[in-house]
Amino acid sequence: MPDGLLEPLVPIANPDKATLNNPVAETPQILRASLGETARARVSDVQQFQSLWRDPELKAVWDSVEQRIKDSNGQIVQPSGKWDRDYDVLLKELAEAEKSQTDERQREEEEAERAKVQSGEGGWQKVLEQYGQRNVPGVRVAEEQDGMSLAVALIRAGAVFLVKGVSESGGPISTWEVSSKTEGRALTKLEIAILDCLANRPRKWDLAFLLDMISSYGDIKHTPCAKCNRLTDNGAQLPTLRRLSQNQPSAATEPRIYSFDALHSGCA
Repeated sequence: MPDGLLEPLVPIANPDKATLNNPVAETPQILRASLGETARARVSDVQQFQSLWRDPELKAVWDSVEQRIKDSNGQIVQPSGKWDRDYDVLLKELAEAEKSQTDERQREEEEAERAKVQSGEGGWQKVLEQYGQRNVPGVRVAEEQDGMSLAVALIRAGAVFLVKGVSESGGPISTWEVSSKTEGRALTKLEIAILDCLANRPRKWDLAFLLDMISSYGDIKHTPCAKCNRLTDNGAQLPTLRRLSQNQPSAATEPRIYSFDALHSGCA
């Protein structure tokens, strides 16, 4: 307030502080008019502050303050001059709590979906049949003789994978493990990278998810990275990582088809 009232005098005392909005007053009349205008503006600021202070929306705040004064017999601890709560920490805690709730809801939904698939008619053989009916280009799937494994061949990528079902205590298959079906030679860097990504996938119980994920590598030598839009990175590596695309079909869709984005390790 004092600085605002004296603002027209600043250019007179220090001409270097003169601006287009606050020039040096050339006559006493101009200075008097400037001082009057400044005083009226400052009074308007005070009135505006008073209006905000008495706003009905703040009534609950003042009622709370008055009640605290009454409850403490007038002994109110003065503020320390700093925030009593670290709001960055508070926001982080809220974000973590929200994420925890979201994760829990997703786990419950996935568990319900898993139970539905395992108890459904036909089991994983039905999933395999539905996948075969889609005739995915460049991918061949054949059931092994043990009745618990599948051979998945990526024709264009030149890779063949063995998908084996693992059950616990004679129950339904709880996990699908993936390994290379290549014999007589060492695995290529590409095959190793694909196997690493498949091993770290979610929904390891879901055969439909796994088959679609493996199929996403079917044209890997011509599929650019979804982030940098390049086929190879600076290390001449193909985008071997796979991440679920944002837009996925509803779980109620039958058969459910998953889509994946290809990513370089440095772009993930």
